[in-house]
Amino acid sequence: MTEIMDPIEARVSRLGNYLIRAHKYNKASILFALYLSEYVRADVEKEIKQLLIEQGLEALSVDAGEHKDLPSFFSSRSADRTVFFVHSMEKGFPEALRYLNFKREEIIDHRVKAVFWVTDKELTRIGNEAPDFFAFRNRVVEFIEVPLVEERRPAIVEFALETEYKSLDEIKHSIELKETLLSELSEADEISGYLLNSLGILYFQISSYEKAIEYYEQALVIAKEIGDRRGEGAVLGNLGLAYRNLGQVEKAIEYHEQALVIAKEIGDRRGEGADFGNLGNAYSHLGQVEKAIEYHEQALVIAREIGDRRGEGAVLGNLGNAYRNLGQVEKAIEYYEQALVIAREIGDRRGDGNRLGNLGNAYSHLGQIKKAIEYYEQALMISKEIGDRRNEGIWLGNLGNAYRNLGQVEKAIEYHEQALVIAREIGDRRGEGADLGNLGLAYSDLEQVKKAVEYYEQALVIAKEIGDRRGEGAHLGNLGLAYSHLGQVEKAIEYYEQALDIGKETKDPSIIDFCEENLKSIKS
Repeated sequence: MTEIMDPIEARVSRLGNYLIRAHKYNKASILFALYLSEYVRADVEKEIKQLLIEQGLEALSVDAGEHKDLPSFFSSRSADRTVFFVHSMEKGFPEALRYLNFKREEIIDHRVKAVFWVTDKELTRIGNEAPDFFAFRNRVVEFIEVPLVEERRPAIVEFALETEYKSLDEIKHSIELKETLLSELSEADEISGYLLNSLGILYFQISSYEKAIEYYEQALVIAKEIGDRRGEGAVLGNLGLAYRNLGQVEKAIEYHEQALVIAKEIGDRRGEGADFGNLGNAYSHLGQVEKAIEYHEQALVIAREIGDRRGEGAVLGNLGNAYRNLGQVEKAIEYYEQALVIAREIGDRRGDGNRLGNLGNAYSHLGQIKKAIEYYEQALMISKEIGDRRNEGIWLGNLGNAYRNLGQVEKAIEYHEQALVIAREIGDRRGEGADLGNLGLAYSDLEQVKKAVEYYEQALVIAKEIGDRRGEGAHLGNLGLAYSHLGQVEKAIEYYEQALDIGKETKDPSIIDFCEENLKSIKS
């Protein structure tokens, strides 16, 4: 029996109810869901699973390519409160068809409740090659909408704009689904632009900056074509952030300036403030801290003018960072404390944690390491509470550095190893490189220089992969120091010179000073 109903929500509800009744009366239920779009499939399955969870049932996705003997797989699981959602049927052909046909009685005996997601081609093949199993079906429900059917547009827009995920697996799944949906859309329009920008943000989150730029550039073309000036400005800002992370700060500034022009043109004061802040951060990267402060102060004026308390707190934090970079740490602390007050006033727990971490950095800069540790531990606690894995990894790394400064190197290593685990879990390649570099420094302190070299080399590989020129320069400099300690002077000089070239290219005074001082020492 084939059933077509509109709207799509009615079919979702009907399919969910078939499964819930089957559980209630302790019966098997074999349902086929015919679909065209991978996005529609994922969206519908998400809604059905929510209905089942509300009834205390468990939903389990099953890849037919991995579990070709589906009846045995069903039997091996507790089928009483479990509903199986089977996908990728074609990957299991022809073996899966034989198992289903010959073991069909097991499915009934174990009262299995399953939804088989199938394309028209897969459904035809099941009917032809596993006819006895196919005869056991209860329903075939069709979800053959194209992705942009009008009733699904709000859900698609929401999905296209979503970029907040908690794990690397979630990010990768979202990327896969968004890329599939993008390929299914018949024309480039506003939703395509949202998807492209969203994909750029997700690739940015896993430190694939060049891939992020590819998507941002495509999103920028669409924004210009459809006259979406606000979207154009947002994408230009994102391009600036990506190029800054690649160490191409001058290019980043060009993009942020273009974004700023658009924000002013369309009267987008919030966007204007964000662009001023991004320019401030970019100039800080270039060591032009006074100029950075000018931009941050303009951003602060706008945040206060429009009543953006969250933005105000972020800008105050950036001003704190700038003054800390100038060595005016007491002034930095004043800004961090103002930002902390705002975060707590508006209930911004993430901002609260960031400000506490910033205060930890400031007190570490003053050499008050124990006080810094207190702040890092508070920041870490908040990150764990709100599930902010990225910042959890950052504060663990900072705690590692703090304990290393206290001479408690083994304890430092424990923190850096925990931070490394998180960076790998969430796909933060930049963070992974930083953690490996920190482990190298810790083992160097323990005079296990060869082990330190191993960590530096792993960190260097990552820096090169993601285009992190500053990180690359820092790791090369550390390798130079390590080989100097090993007495391999020529190799040390080679690494120092490579690092120095990068320091000059990126205008990073810390790398330049470090390498020039060590080269002078090693050659004298």
